[in-house]
Amino acid sequence: MVRYLVGAAPAAVANPDAVKALIAEVLGTFALAYVVLNVATAKANTGNSYYGLAIGFTVAAMAYSLGTISGGAFFNPAVAVGISFMKMAVWSDIWIYLAGCFGGGLLAALVFKMNNPDDK
Repeated sequence: MVRYLVGAAPAAVANPDAVKALIAEVLGTFALAYVVLNVATAKANTGNSYYGLAIGFTVAAMAYSLGTISGGAFFNPAVAVGISFMKMAVWSDIWIYLAGCFGGGLLAALVFKMNNPDDK
């Protein structure tokens, strides 16, 4: 749809370095998932009104700091599939996004559980 409306897909990360891209995806996903777990689900923050800002600023920080390294599919495998369909990433690199998303999410869950053993 974007290609139809705009005429061309936005510029992509051409042939990202697999190791750097994987590290960027894991770090970005970890940061986003950990922030979401802490501000939106932790018992200590019940009734807060700042979780949207914290999550939004985390997404913006990850996009600006790590997006040029990997393409920035942080925490969302659907974005990886979408950028592959739009030819902003090659299909052979989708493993980077999937492994980064699942690895970073798992790491964030483990660290959250370690730091907040009473939260279920």
